Amino acid sequence: MEGEEFAVGCILSIKTTFGEEFQAQLWKIQDGVKSGSGAKRNIRLLKANYIKEFAFLGQGEDPLDANKCVVDLNAVQAKEESAIRQAEADSERIGVGVTPEAQSIFDALSKTLPVRWDKATIVVMNEVRVSSPYLPESVRGGTPAANERVRKVLEFEKKRLQSRNVGQ
Repeated sequence: MEGEEFAVGCILSIKTTFGEEFQAQLWKIQDGVKSGSGAKRNIRLLKANYIKEFAFLGQGEDPLDANKCVVDLNAVQAKEESAIRQAEADSERIGVGVTPEAQSIFDALSKTLPVRWDKATIVVMNEVRVSSPYLPESVRGGTPAANERVRKVLEFEKKRLQSRNVGQ
């Protein structure tokens, strides 16, 4: 999809690779736009490779006038970079090949303790390791006080998960 194929102001129905669906009016950012006024609009930047499919809905009656738009490209780029960093950090918190219960235990531990995944093992405070089946007796390493704290969270989370499963 090349942006030059569509006129500025056309309205598209867009489906993203993330499963989102929305309508948008096409416009382009021009370098050197410094000031302007008019109606406020929500602006969303979307890289073309995230578009799964789209449909042309028509030409807008009131196309955006790039000469009246104010876009701080540095702020937009900073926001994008921040979102990418946050997405990378969030992805590190998701266990690969672990059960939903294991992820729930990880999430519970992460509320009060620094945790990370080492494959399918939960590492707490860089010293305590919790392996499958993620029971209090699965805790290894670290100080006795750290072990006890982790075991208490594991016991509480196991009870919470069991009570939730009984209610279903």
